[in-house]
Amino acid sequence: MTATAPRADTATAELQQRQLKAYFEKTKPMPQLLATLRSRRVAMGYKIESGEEEQSAAGRRLHQPKGPLAFVSEHPVVPLSEVEEAIVAWSACGPNGMAHWDIATSGGFHELVGIAGRTAAGPGNSFAHDLLIIKDEGAFIYNPGPERERMVEIESEKDYHKVLDWYRDGLKKVMDGRPDIDWALRAPGAPNASLFGPYQYNVNRPGTTWFIPITDIGWLYFSVMLNIFDAWHIYLVDDKTGEPAGTAPWVKEGQLEFPITISQIEQFIFQVETYPPGSMVQNMRLAAEAMGLGNWIFCGFFDDVLMGAFPDIAHGLGFRHEPLNERAPAASGALKTWGVDGVKEATYVPSEKYPNGRAVVDAMMEEKYGFGRAMSKGDDNWMLSHGGPYKQEVVRNIVNSPVVQVSDWAVEACAAYFDYCVEHYGQAPVYFNPMQCNFGAVIHHVDPAFYEKYYDGSSVTGQIREHMDTWH
Repeated sequence: MTATAPRADTATAELQQRQLKAYFEKTKPMPQLLATLRSRRVAMGYKIESGEEEQSAAGRRLHQPKGPLAFVSEHPVVPLSEVEEAIVAWSACGPNGMAHWDIATSGGFHELVGIAGRTAAGPGNSFAHDLLIIKDEGAFIYNPGPERERMVEIESEKDYHKVLDWYRDGLKKVMDGRPDIDWALRAPGAPNASLFGPYQYNVNRPGTTWFIPITDIGWLYFSVMLNIFDAWHIYLVDDKTGEPAGTAPWVKEGQLEFPITISQIEQFIFQVETYPPGSMVQNMRLAAEAMGLGNWIFCGFFDDVLMGAFPDIAHGLGFRHEPLNERAPAASGALKTWGVDGVKEATYVPSEKYPNGRAVVDAMMEEKYGFGRAMSKGDDNWMLSHGGPYKQEVVRNIVNSPVVQVSDWAVEACAAYFDYCVEHYGQAPVYFNPMQCNFGAVIHHVDPAFYEKYYDGSSVTGQIREHMDTWH
């Protein structure tokens, strides 16, 4: 469901507009932000190795022995305001206009899926990445959608309000309250094995906001394989046998020419889809630094536990999962996370949505060439109806060029390859869970007292010291 936050009253709306204007027009330039950029883990309301016992939001006992960095903040936790959250979310993956896609049409152009731009790029300009936001009110997925008004969305002060509009309209709630995740979470029989990292003592505290890019890697996997076959002329061989994985009829000059193993292509695609979350997190860090907020970025936790794959340990986000696949050739591929119906769903075969290779290939082709899509040949073409990014005559020349159409043989070969994976290993992708959310950032209000007590205070910037007066 959509998160229908109440619209601000006139005074609050005017304040938010002033804050947005200050963010866009008065923040420090990039070199100065990079010079002071740090992870700042200690915020207002936090404790660190204080020796005092606490209770987590999930009701678990929290205790760190007293140590040389003992600190107890004298302030309560101060949650982010709506405009602060909106700016951070927009910096991660918010709309910013239209992508250029300035490559040769004969050079794998048909990897392109959509042309709506975001603040962080994705392979094929895919929308495989959204932003999971965990706060007191619940867990939400931020996806502001593909609508764009023009080539550059934010050109002047009259456009700043869009950042808030996109945030309010793009949030979908996936659960009420916080997931039962904290530093003290342990598996039965393993009291010293940290599931959320020994470093993350203050994770998921009440009043904090945790932003995590969440990725349907399966979406890229199926979409890009058409390009891998048709433009790269690469085919996949079974790691066990060395034989073509269902694609022998197309192994010939001009079609499939160069072999690599299934595990190699899946490692490659997994890597490629981890780059955009890194860009998203860096964008959020810079936005926080510009506003005078603290940022604390981390991975190193079990995201399948967070998503709710092991409810005997924690309910987590309560996402839907498939039963473990005993036929997967590696443990990394045994689990498949479906997600949340209609909000964030993973792409894999077999599933209710895509029972076989043909179904998923047809869906990928529809995403590229269907009604209203970026490479539709009709007047319904997304670029024609939205006025960009190319000029109209250029759009028509592109979409009517044979080289931007995936070859029929590549479509058939892809379907056959995916069916081979299902027949022999029970699933595609074979080696990884298609849904991932293992790198993110907590954005919070820094407590300068910690950095003045244990450091020389020089890393506490002016924007941090002035933040509460400027933004609250």
